[in-house]
Amino acid sequence: MRIAFVSDIHGNLAALNAVIDDIARRGVDEVVNLGDTLSGPLLPLETARRLHPLPWLHVAGNHERQVLRLPLARQNPSDAYTSGQLAVADKAWLASHADPCDPHLHRGEVWPERLGPDVALCHGSPRSDIEYLLETPVGEAARLATPDEIEARLDGRIPPHITLLACGHSHVPRSVRLGSGLLIVNPGSVGLPAYDDDHPYPQSTYHRIETGSPDARYAIAEKRDGRWRCEQVSVPYDHESAAQQADRRQRPDWAHALRTGWMPR
Repeated sequence: MRIAFVSDIHGNLAALNAVIDDIARRGVDEVVNLGDTLSGPLLPLETARRLHPLPWLHVAGNHERQVLRLPLARQNPSDAYTSGQLAVADKAWLASHADPCDPHLHRGEVWPERLGPDVALCHGSPRSDIEYLLETPVGEAARLATPDEIEARLDGRIPPHITLLACGHSHVPRSVRLGSGLLIVNPGSVGLPAYDDDHPYPQSTYHRIETGSPDARYAIAEKRDGRWRCEQVSVPYDHESAAQQADRRQRPDWAHALRTGWMPR
């Protein structure tokens, strides 16, 4: 079994197309999208319609929830722009994505016939779509979470028969194997390699996530000899075209992140 995991596309159609082409060359059995698919100042409508016909499995992220449930006046600029671009049918497609906090998703009960019974999914952590699972913001950066921090965020929601858990949200490509043998995979972000966030955390009121590269990211998990292993994939693409779209939308923060993988100082 080979599963490609993508996440955090954020309406970056050029990056998505590069990842689709790369996945097609690698002989995977399934592709799972872990959410935050459209929101941003780029091409949300075109991205949605590129994905519609593909036989991918989709999990919602926090931005899906914000676009679909928050009043427009309370949406941030990326979500509000996306809301204004989508037709009713596109929002219905977005609403069909699996709830990332659904306990059935954490127990491998949503798509066992396609992924197997030992694969669990979420967007942030199992208990929240806006909680990092593998990172902890400290000051203006985010470090690797400790095993105790990860276990606290798992919150006893992943049963022992689960051997692979895929998450997104932080945009950081990373895999961690716990002492129990559980492999946790974050494929990083297809469409946005850096961002900043002023959401308060115990040790941070503002932090940056930066990968230092404009490449699109995804991951392939393969089960071999009864154990999961992970390959993190970095795909170059025409990131300048995406940066220019951000420039046209008057989003210099996005444009800088897309060109460099860093946030402006």
